[in-house]
Amino acid sequence: MIKSRPYSLRVLSTILIVAGLVLATALATVAVSVHAQANLDETSRLEASALLLSSRYLAAVQAGSPVAPLVQGDLPAGLRLTILDAGGSAVADSNFEPGSVARRIADPEVKQAAATGLGVAVSYRIESGQRERTVCVAIRDSSLLIGFGAASSPVGLTWQSTSGTLSWALPVLLFVSALWLLLAVMLARMAAKPIADLADALERRSVQSLAGLAMRADVTELGRAQKASYALLQESDELARREHTQSLALSAVIDAVPQAIAILDDSSTVLSANTQFERLFGGGSLPAVGRNVAELVTLPECLAAINRCIAERQAQTIVTEDRGRYYSCSVHRLDEKTFRKRRALVVLEDITDAMALPRIKADFVANASHELKTPLTAIRGYLELLREEPGNAHYLDILERNVDRLIALSSDISLLSRLENKAPEIELVDVSELQHDLAELFDRQGRDTGVALRFSVDSEGRFLYGDRLMLLQMFINLIENSYRFTQAGAITVSASADDSHIILGISDTGQGIPAGDLPRIFERFYSHASDHGRPGTGLGLAIVKRIVLAHNGTIGVESTPGKGTAFAIRIPKNLGPRRPDAGPGQLSSTKREDP
Repeated sequence: MIKSRPYSLRVLSTILIVAGLVLATALATVAVSVHAQANLDETSRLEASALLLSSRYLAAVQAGSPVAPLVQGDLPAGLRLTILDAGGSAVADSNFEPGSVARRIADPEVKQAAATGLGVAVSYRIESGQRERTVCVAIRDSSLLIGFGAASSPVGLTWQSTSGTLSWALPVLLFVSALWLLLAVMLARMAAKPIADLADALERRSVQSLAGLAMRADVTELGRAQKASYALLQESDELARREHTQSLALSAVIDAVPQAIAILDDSSTVLSANTQFERLFGGGSLPAVGRNVAELVTLPECLAAINRCIAERQAQTIVTEDRGRYYSCSVHRLDEKTFRKRRALVVLEDITDAMALPRIKADFVANASHELKTPLTAIRGYLELLREEPGNAHYLDILERNVDRLIALSSDISLLSRLENKAPEIELVDVSELQHDLAELFDRQGRDTGVALRFSVDSEGRFLYGDRLMLLQMFINLIENSYRFTQAGAITVSASADDSHIILGISDTGQGIPAGDLPRIFERFYSHASDHGRPGTGLGLAIVKRIVLAHNGTIGVESTPGKGTAFAIRIPKNLGPRRPDAGPGQLSSTKREDP
């Protein structure tokens, strides 16, 4: 593999040049900063010395003491003290004879001190032959100017202080710069490695193409990455062309769907729509895309479902009617990760013909049942007349039983059809009232068969919400089914409750149901009659199952051959608004049993 030296050297050279410029700038900045601070410190030192000298001179004048000792003694290195009279002539000087000191009344620091009390200036001194920084303080006795106190030091003294500071600051700066340079070398290597890795990855990605075989001919990572990137761009263009082709194919498929489909954004604006949506809701020459869905769809319930889906982020499905036509409207939230933004999918379909089919079916079943029952009733009547002739009784009994069975079958078909197309009318039902009706209906049958019909109704299970006529029909079918297969014993109707359901039960002491027949007993036209049972229409338990489902309930059955069968129906308590409080007269007994 070709090494990455050329690119690394270029990066390292650039870093070294930048490092040198930064180091030089840092050195200049440090030197200027240290010298400026040294000037401030020296001026402060001179000012303190001049003030002290002025106060001592004023005390000596007031005491009549000599002033020469004031500027003599062990002074700091480079410090020069001078006392001037009011005319600017030297009275005493720490380094020179007063007569050799030039008159200073015209010097800028003296003028400034005479005007403001304090003056600072850098001037060339003839007596010392060098430039000095001087701080001059005006000396006053009762507001009368009696002289000046001056403190001076050579200008080069601050540079000496600066060089002393730089003598330890420069090695530290060089050490930091070395560390920074080392870090720069490491960064150069780190900068080269990702590009080399990128080139390797791009080459591996393009190894299937002829361009990938010659990529390593370039000596630098940038060149390799450039060639590999070009190969990937070609592949990306190919993928874009494929995506465009697939998008056209998907659009063609969506346009072929018979439903009207549209995709909306969060403001209910149509982003895309298929041909069927444009045909049903386009509303003229203007396209649907870019318009608010409320401008196109005139179905209030559908628009409300769209708003709920967008606001609550939950799928909505409704069926609505408009001018005699029925429409199904389904709204779904699309995956935000796929579309990167919130989108809603609206599917509209004209289901008028589908909505008419159940009604047509119900009308047909009702008419057919009625038309069958009418001639069968007439045949039964004529059979009664033929019974008067001798010798026909046996055959007429057979005919009459089959005619009765056809009449019952016609009635059950009609009843099942009505149940499938009618929602229950929920009201508060008193099981005790149903008990009274059932006792009257089956009183004769119980006496004829010797099988007693008993009731066990708990106070908690006495009241439930449901359709009274449907529940009565359910009990009738289950009791008739029990009488059909019970030759001795009793049939018990019970009502109880748990925390959430009313539990209705019908049990008997009949022949029971074989285990193989239990899964199919609720199927239409399925009968499990044996030699000991009377055949039915095969719809009785199917009608029971339909009534239970209409009440959002469940039905279960347990049976032991030779011992009996027990049905348990569980109906939710919350079908109605609430269960009313039972009065004293309503729940006077916790349990009743009637023979």
